[in-house]
Parts: sequence; structure tokens; C-alpha cells
Amino acid sequence: MKRHAIALAALLVLCTFFTVDALAGKVYIWRDSEGKVHFSDQPPEAEEASGQVEERKFKEPPPPPPVEESAPVAGNPIEHAVNCTFRLTNKKGGASGFFINDKGLAVTAKHVVEDATYSMKAELPGDKRKYSVRILKKSREHDLALLQVRVDRATPYLEIRDPNTLVRGEDLWAIGNPLLAFKETITKGNFSRMFPEADWKKEAKLKKPPFRFRGDQVQFSTPVIPGNSGGPVVDNDGRVIGVVSFGYPNTPINFAAPSSYIKKDFESYLK
Repeated sequence: MKRHAIALAALLVLCTFFTVDALAGKVYIWRDSEGKVHFSDQPPEAEEASGQVEERKFKEPPPPPPVEESAPVAGNPIEHAVNCTFRLTNKKGGASGFFINDKGLAVTAKHVVEDATYSMKAELPGDKRKYSVRILKKSREHDLALLQVRVDRATPYLEIRDPNTLVRGEDLWAIGNPLLAFKETITKGNFSRMFPEADWKKEAKLKKPPFRFRGDQVQFSTPVIPGNSGGPVVDNDGRVIGVVSFGYPNTPINFAAPSSYIKKDFESYLK
């Protein structure tokens, strides 16, 4: 019985050394003058052991597996902008949207969600799941809407640049989901100018703008079509300068709601 008890005690002690992540790396085994077996991570004093002290080494535990990325890793600023942009769908259609913080706060065009229902879903790059979307606020004057995507992880997001700092001819990139069939599409063009609201009457000779939204617009030549609406227009550093609003088919004349209006209209949510 004593031998079985000793063997069981030895087994328990050895298991303990394994489960504490092998802190010492070694186990010392010896018998005292009364024949009792001892186990320790420290060698015994000379007077403690009667006979030979057995020393056993244990392998270090294998390193933990690498942490799985919560979002695709971007190789450049434009690819990062793609990772921040998602396809927005509902029973009546959909378009595009993009994140502006790491907690799922996002922006799209107001006309995209004007008649939207609670069935809206967000489809993120590299993620097969569909996430529920809630409309937090719609701008009164501009083609902008603020969304909350109910995602269970930190979201990549775009930094906002004031479009009034753009230089004519500066490269711009539009990111979105044309026709909802061509996901994560990138098109390149240029900044034309900040188009003042007053110029619809003064220059375009229209009694009123060809849309019901107010304010100035970012005019750009980057190709966009339905499905791009609500997606970001970004500069070479991947900073958003506008939200795709509308354009003239088969022309390089397109317009975006200035990103400066995002901060203006949704200030209370961005604090």
C-alpha cells in the first residue's frame, strides 16, 4: 500500500510540474533517511538526502498559436480603405458604407437608407457573416446618414480629411460595390473642385440643384455607378474626403457629400 501511495504522490507531483507551465524546467527526486520519497524544483541540502538525487528535465511547452487577425491586413492605404468599406443590403436593394471608428460606427449616403427597413445587413470584407445595421441619424440637409453596425469585434476605420484642403488634380479613389454584384471595387480619378451650391443656378443655369440635398459638393472624376453610393472617396493616404452621392452617367462629372459635413452633422456621436 505504501508503494502505491508513494507512486500516486509522485504522479500527482509530476502532473503539477507539467501544469504550472514547467516554471523550473527541472524536478529533483530523492529519499530521506526514513525512506520517504521527495520531489522538488530545488535540489536538497546535503543532509536531507540519503543516497542518490535523481534530476529530471522537462521540455518547455510549445508557443501558443498565433492570434487570428480580426480583420484583413492591408498592404497600403487604399487597401486599408477597402477593408473599412462594406456592402450594405436590404430588401429594396442597397449600396455601400464605411466605418469611421473601431466600434462599428459607420457612414453612408442618406438616399441609400431613405426607405430602408430593419432588414439592413452589412457584409464586411473577408467575413462571410452578415451583420445587423441600425440607423442612428440622418442629416437634415446633406446626403449623409450615420449607422451602427452590430459587429462583435473592433472595426478598421477611415480617418477624415477636410476636402477644402484638396488641390485640383489630386488623385482620388472611390471604393464601393457597383450594382451590388462587384464587391470591393476600386476606381481612380481626380479632384476637380469644391462645387458651391450657388453654382447650380449661376453656372449650370438650373433653377434648383438636380437633387434635394443642400450644401457644397466635392466634384470628382472618379468613375462611379449605382452601388457606389454611400461609399468613401479617399485620397492617396486613404483618408476619406467625401461620400459618393450622385453623378452624370457616362461622364467624368460626379459628386460626393463633403466629409467635413460628417463632423458637423454627427458631432455628438463622435465624442
